[in-house]
Amino acid sequence: MKNLLIFVLLLCHLGAFGQWLDLDYNSAIKRESQFNISLFKYFQAGMTTLGHLDASSEILKINFKTSSSVSIGLAVAGTQTFIIGNKSDKRNNFSHLLNPTGGIVNGSLFMNFRLKKKEKYTLKLNARGGLKLIEGSPLQGLKSRFKSTFGQFGLTYERLLFEDAPENQRIDFWSYPHLLYCQVGEADLSSFFGNELKPQNYGYGWQTGVEFNRQLRITCLLNQFLNTPKFSTLGIAVLRLNVSYQF
Repeated sequence: MKNLLIFVLLLCHLGAFGQWLDLDYNSAIKRESQFNISLFKYFQAGMTTLGHLDASSEILKINFKTSSSVSIGLAVAGTQTFIIGNKSDKRNNFSHLLNPTGGIVNGSLFMNFRLKKKEKYTLKLNARGGLKLIEGSPLQGLKSRFKSTFGQFGLTYERLLFEDAPENQRIDFWSYPHLLYCQVGEADLSSFFGNELKPQNYGYGWQTGVEFNRQLRITCLLNQFLNTPKFSTLGIAVLRLNVSYQF
């Protein structure tokens, strides 16, 4: 309870943003390299069709943008679940796997490559891979945490919908269809999922949303694993709605 209270207080003053996607605000003409380090800059609250209500904070982000429109970096985040509305422990554990910022600790390496940049839209390739430490509900035994390796690869389309430069106002839209990869140890599959998942899982994801004034984001995500065993109850599509704010 003490750790939970500390986490809540931390989130109230600090802040993960929009499920790991950074929009591209740079001019198509600008070709300067940039190096940035940010700490506790974003706050995010989310809910899913599995009945979860959670909050995330991006603890650390290191980002280097080259002059050739390539961005690479490291990000570390943490997520705390406050409400679990599903009666199935398997599905509750499953929810963390399909949350890009899921896990009490979530570390990842990422790379973005700009394919095309026009006045009002951008097209990019995105790749990310990392490791989650997840606190779940065991079906058997006393172990309450397990690890998961994950990866994403997809194409991001961004468009400026509205801009009023004198008033410093703008609205951006993006769409991010991508492929998913997830690996869980066989012992953890038995303890947390009743072997209703395979050690290596593949699927798809689709993320879309709107960002207001580079601060407030509303994001919708749809994720699903496609190679689950035939008897599994976890081969379902999960919808997530996030609201994010950048301080």
